[in-house]
Amino acid sequence: MNAPAPTRRGRKPNSLRYYQDGPPERVDLDAWRLEIADPGGILGRLSHSDLQSVARVEESRRYVCVCNWSVREDWGGVLLEDVLRLAGWQGTGEGLYLRQRSIGTPEKGVYESTIPLGDAIARRALLIDRVNGGELPLERGYPLRLIDFGLYGYKSVKGLSGLEITTTFEFGEWERKAGYELDGQIRPKRYRFCDLGKHHFIDRPGEVTEL
Repeated sequence: MNAPAPTRRGRKPNSLRYYQDGPPERVDLDAWRLEIADPGGILGRLSHSDLQSVARVEESRRYVCVCNWSVREDWGGVLLEDVLRLAGWQGTGEGLYLRQRSIGTPEKGVYESTIPLGDAIARRALLIDRVNGGELPLERGYPLRLIDFGLYGYKSVKGLSGLEITTTFEFGEWERKAGYELDGQIRPKRYRFCDLGKHHFIDRPGEVTEL
């Protein structure tokens, strides 16, 4: 992942629009399904209309990139936990992982990332389909993207096609190729806050909530 270019106040780095898979030229929303599985097998394949039955969430939260920049935006979607319940999952997430899988492209294949499920639920991870009042753009993860705001963006798969609850951790794209930290937790250090037009030092790990 390339480091973002310097930005002026209100502008976002180019890497915010980075998409490991391409992105696909288009996504047929009528044909798209989110497959959800656990160690026992496939729990369900949810359509876009299925997801509309879940209570909507609109939250202003700060996204942080491992390339040392951050932006606060208004995110719209549904809670990860609610979607898993919709598919019939009844667990707690403790001691389990969640493997995310992208739609992928013929040229670059499928992008995957694994995160601790219990932590993601506790942090109110969102499955996002809107940002700043508009539809999530294709290059930012349309039709659906999971974001756990306590983790760097490389742990968040764009263009989701599958979520698998598992007992094992697997290396993701950036852990394998660039040696990024396995847990992906946001680290205390200095970041460029693009929406505020300034740098700020974060003194504790995890989700940034104070700014």
